[in-house]
Amino acid sequence: MDGRIRSIVAAALSAAFFAAAPAAAGPPAPFQEIVEVSEIGGLGRIEVRGKIGAALQRDEGTVAVLDTSRPTSPKVVGRYDTAQDSLDGDLAFSDDGRWLFYARQTSNFDEEGVHVLDVSDPANPTLAFYLPAGGAYRVQYIKQGDAHYLVLLDAIDGLVVSRFIPETGALIPVHIDPLPALKVGGPASAGLFYEPKDPKLGVPLLYVTTGRTGLQVFDYSDPIQPVQLGAWADIGLAEVEVDATKQSRIVYAATEYWFDKAIPPEVLALDATDLGKISVHKRLSTGAAPAEETFVQGMALKGRSLYVAQSGEGLLTFDTRSGRLGRRIRQEGTRNEQSGVMGAPYAYDVEVVGGSLYLADAALGTLASIRR
Repeated sequence: MDGRIRSIVAAALSAAFFAAAPAAAGPPAPFQEIVEVSEIGGLGRIEVRGKIGAALQRDEGTVAVLDTSRPTSPKVVGRYDTAQDSLDGDLAFSDDGRWLFYARQTSNFDEEGVHVLDVSDPANPTLAFYLPAGGAYRVQYIKQGDAHYLVLLDAIDGLVVSRFIPETGALIPVHIDPLPALKVGGPASAGLFYEPKDPKLGVPLLYVTTGRTGLQVFDYSDPIQPVQLGAWADIGLAEVEVDATKQSRIVYAATEYWFDKAIPPEVLALDATDLGKISVHKRLSTGAAPAEETFVQGMALKGRSLYVAQSGEGLLTFDTRSGRLGRRIRQEGTRNEQSGVMGAPYAYDVEVVGGSLYLADAALGTLASIRR
């Protein structure tokens, strides 16, 4: 191994990293790079904003800052360490990439909260502000005109909206919606998606999913006073992506497993064209039985392809029109000693950057760059 990076350069080697794909899907593309971010634990959420990215070292309370100027070859350039172990959490960048919001989640609510990091020097990320929170599970950055906001899903307080001051990095809470409180048990039971301008309504929409309330859709024209436009609550939901046009609105939401471990692991395609009559349009599933290593952890939507990080199943690609499963990719390797998950590999999150995909693994501690 050269430092902390292992390059996969030979097709013969890369073939060992792929599970068999259906013939209709064509030959799988090789890994471009595999970066070992953590040698002892696993990775959680990842986030990319232009030439800068971040990966959460979920078992260590550390955020790795990445240089993503070359999407095919990401590299770790800096780290922010809380010096405390953590469980899950979430990451979000400001629109200019200067600020990184780290929602830290542990087994002790007294140690949780949002860390606002100044990453203007990626090699030296520094803490600018800390907002205590009781279960910081999901964050979403929003900019409307000259105003900046951070939306937090908190297991104690619910949906918390804070005004963000980019001159100092401070967060000022301005709205709390207690309805989602105690309905968020972890990233596997929560999701946020922001649409700056819905093609159909012409207003900003915020999609919120939780493990007990399902889906809620808000008009976010005024983040201080959001207005609920629609809801779907048949089962609990987690990770969420949205495909909206002037003619239709499809919400892709993963089933959650924090509160109900008997729910089948799959992605529901909800028809939300009429926000007053949301219904199930399609189900995207591998047919796997409910188990920790089969549930959906992360998703990314690009065009008609939905990329799904599904624990031990690997990175899956679904055609959103037909609902069919195409390419399936799995890393191979040995589980890190302090990884907080069972088995290996354990696909946790996926990001799309140009012609590349980033796949974070919660067992191996690696970040893989894959050709789309």
